[in-house]
Parts: sequence; C-alpha cells; structure tokens
Amino acid sequence: MKRTGIKILLALAVVVSLTSAVDGYFEISKNIDVFSSLYKEVNNYYVDEVEPSQLMRHCIDGMLKTLDPFTNYFSESQIENARIQQGGKFGGIGIEFEMMNGLPVVTEVWQNQPADKAGIKAGDIIKAIDGASTDKRSKADVEKVLIGQPNSIISLNLERKEAGTEIKQLSIQLKREEIQETSVPFYGMITPDVACIKLKIFNEHAGQDVKDAFDSLKKANPDMKGVILDLRGNPGGLLNEAVNIVNIFVEKNRLVVTTKGKVDEWNNTFKTLNDPSDTKIALVMITNSMSASASEIVSGTMQDYDRGVVIGQKTYGKGLVQVTKPLSYNTMLKVTTAKYYIPSGRCIQALNYAEKNADGSVKRIPDSLKVAFKTQAGRKVWDGGGVDPDVVLDKPEHSKVAEALYTQHIIFDWVSNYVSTHKGIEDPAVFKLSDADYDHFSAFVKSRNFNYKTDTEAKLDALREATSDEKYFEALKAGYETIQQKVKAEKEKDLQKNKTEIMTVLENEIAGRYFYAYGKVKKSYQNDKEVAKAIELIRNADQYNRILTASK
Repeated sequence: MKRTGIKILLALAVVVSLTSAVDGYFEISKNIDVFSSLYKEVNNYYVDEVEPSQLMRHCIDGMLKTLDPFTNYFSESQIENARIQQGGKFGGIGIEFEMMNGLPVVTEVWQNQPADKAGIKAGDIIKAIDGASTDKRSKADVEKVLIGQPNSIISLNLERKEAGTEIKQLSIQLKREEIQETSVPFYGMITPDVACIKLKIFNEHAGQDVKDAFDSLKKANPDMKGVILDLRGNPGGLLNEAVNIVNIFVEKNRLVVTTKGKVDEWNNTFKTLNDPSDTKIALVMITNSMSASASEIVSGTMQDYDRGVVIGQKTYGKGLVQVTKPLSYNTMLKVTTAKYYIPSGRCIQALNYAEKNADGSVKRIPDSLKVAFKTQAGRKVWDGGGVDPDVVLDKPEHSKVAEALYTQHIIFDWVSNYVSTHKGIEDPAVFKLSDADYDHFSAFVKSRNFNYKTDTEAKLDALREATSDEKYFEALKAGYETIQQKVKAEKEKDLQKNKTEIMTVLENEIAGRYFYAYGKVKKSYQNDKEVAKAIELIRNADQYNRILTASK
C-alpha cells in the first residue's frame, strides 16, 4: 500500500511537471501567434509606410530592454563588432580615431601594429579609405571599412600638419593584421620599492601578461615592498582570465567564483589551478565606477580572502554572465544565463539594473536592502551593487575649463603642433613643459576663440529665465548684468587658475605621442592622488594590516 502511494505521488509529480511544461509552451505559442498577427496587420494597414525590419528591431530591443542591460540582439551587420568586443581581436591597422570637423582624425597609434610600422601618427586626418572619401561619414561607417580580414590590403589618403603651417598629403598602403588590444599597457617600478601594473582589459592573454609583468618586476627588484594593480576603467572581459589573475596572488585550488542560473548544467565553479607567484607581497587594487565584471571578480575575491586592500570608488556592479547564441539569418543573441558569486557568497550585481548615476556608477542602495557577508578574516562586506573599497577616495574631479579644452580638441591640436616641432622628449617620468610652453598654449587657446559655459553661467541663465517668466527681471537687470560681467572677468582667469591641472593633461598627452600608451600612463602616475595613496599604504605595513584585519 505504501509503495502504491509513492507511485501515485510520483505519477502526480510527473503529470504536474508535464502540465506545467505544456502550459509554458502554450503561453509561448499563443503570444508568438498574437505578435505575428499584430505585426502583419500593422505592416498592412498602418496609415504611413513602415519599414518592416526597422519595426521588428524596435520590437526586439523593447522586449530585451525589460530584462537587463547586457542581454542584446545583434543583426548581421553588428556581429563583427560584437565579436571584437568579446575577444578584443580583429583584423585592422591598430589605431584609435575621433571625428573632428566631419573627418576621422587619428588620436592614438598602437605600438608595433600596421599603422605604427607604416609611419601613421596621431593627428593625421584620414581623407579617404580605398579611394572613397571619409567626409561627413559616421564614425561607425569609418570603423566598418577600417576593419577587415587579416592580410587584406587597405589604402589610406592622409593629411598631416608639419612644422609651422605646412600641410603634407600622404598616400599609404598597408596590410591589415590580426589586432589584439594590449591588456597591460604599463608595468614598472613607480618608486624604488613599489611596482604598478595597469590592466586595461581581460582578453585571452591578460592572465599571462599580468603574471609575466609581476614575475619580471619581482626578479629585477628583490626588495620590492608591494604592487599596485590598477583596474580603473577596466570593463572586464573573459572570466577565466580573472581566475588566472587571482591565481598569481592566491594559493592553488582556492574558490574564485561560482556561476548560478536557471539551467543547472550551466552552473559552474571556478578555482585557481596553478601554483601562485607570491601570496605574501602587499597588494593594493585601485577601482572606480567603471571597473566592471571581471575587474570586480578580481578585486572582490582578493577582498574576500583579505589578500589585498581595495581603494578608490565603488565598482560598476555587473555580476551577470552572458553567452552568445546564434540565430537565423546570421544574427546573434547575447543572453544573460547566470549570476556570479565570489568566495564570501555575495553577488556583486546591482539590485536595480536601470538605476545608474550619470557616470555609470551604482546608485546608493538603502542599507535595508543589503545583505552582509564576511571575509575570511571576519570583516563585513556587502552585496547589492559593486565592490565597496576598503579605503574610499573621492572621485577625481576636473575643472570645467580643462574638460572643455579636452572635448573641443584644443589640447589635442596644440599637442599635435608641439610634436610637429619637437623631434622627441626625454623619459616621460622627467619630462616637463616650461612656463613659456604654457604661455604659447594660452595664446593658441585665444586664437581658437575658445568658449565654454560654467555651472555658474548655466544657473544665471536659469535665473534670468525664471525672473523673466515672473516679471521680475527688469527690476533685477542691473544687478544681474553686474554679476554676469564679474563672472566673465573671473572666467578669463581660468587658464591661469587651473594651470597645474592643464599642464598635467598636456604633459600626459605629449608623453603618449612619443612613448605610446606606456608613456601616457607612466607620466599620469606622477600626479595621481590615488596611486600616491596606494604607495602610502604599501609603505605603512601597520596601516595596511590593520585594514585587512579590522571588522566593519
């Protein structure tokens, strides 16, 4: 009787399961039928002509928008760029560019890549590609024609400003190569006892690149006290490379991350597989609001094991795993299949996908929605959105004038002029612009009729609008115009008031022109307050250890 009862229960469970599955498939089938009918009727009878493929794209994007920001559909024309973003590898010439005055201008040349070997320089204007003019084309269109199969030939017509006002026309033919973005643009000793490794992206060589960098620094500097791992602005990449980087500083067979989703067979546990390089050396990781995904696995795992100190700002909050699924007609879906959990058990994914600050950072989450977890040493850490640094530093702020000079390409153009009249500079670490150089820059700025709006001016405009609407402006006009003139007079002093900051930006850009990304990063570290704090922590063993053992 007992066995019969068990059999009946099992049979009922199967029936319930099958019924649930049938109901699910029925709902899918019903809604697809409804959508198909609606789509057909709109195409046939809507008052204006509609573009069927465009209408469908809006439907797909609208549907996926209700899920999370990382589940995306890629049309046939978008697939190549999607693959590049995933693996960081493509057939190209090794440049970055921006559209300026309707034309693509080379802003960075990657060292030892085809463009570099062919003599292309930052500041070169790309006038034509394979004989077709680039004038007024979109950035996406230009990117599409620059990328191609490795070993294919591409022809560029360039315009270069030489010393003075001479304009040189160049015609260059070069061969595309398989390009992979450099994962470690800089590593080196930034003080006699502290090293720094800048990790830009988690591509398929990132783990080995970081390990090679660390091992070579340690071998050449046996008295090295610590290493800084700079993860600022790193968007992530390959999960297994995050595991490999953790493994450099953490013992073999330690848990790094677990992925959990709806499909059980896709759930995975990732552990360190190799003997580490060093489990004792002081380690400081610098993060910001754009440190995401694999960057958060590394910084969060090190924090969970109390292996290093995290400083900077809260990270982005991306704890989701995506896979790509091929669709019909050579299209593709990138779909979120799981969440990842680091050793303490916490998930770093932001609770609210849609709510972000203007800079992409996670909005503050009420304490009532957070769950506390503990590191190996018993320190409290929290889920709910990103990795909270052990030492929180204010986000570096830039003056309005410096931002405007940069976004209006005035800094870029002056640096291009400087490079055209200077054959080279000394080591980036000791290079400095003179006061005379800055005077020349100031004159250049004035010659460009440079203008920008300060926050004060924006608020004055709002005040004028509000007082005009309420009929108060005429009574306040004299006072308003006095304030306006005083603001204008003070604004004219901005170039001198912010000289130190602007000089730093100029020096960084110049170092990058002569020494590529390596030189730009190396120079920037000289005036980097977050790097300075990391050095201070490494040199102060008591403070470093106190942070890693203090309960929160």
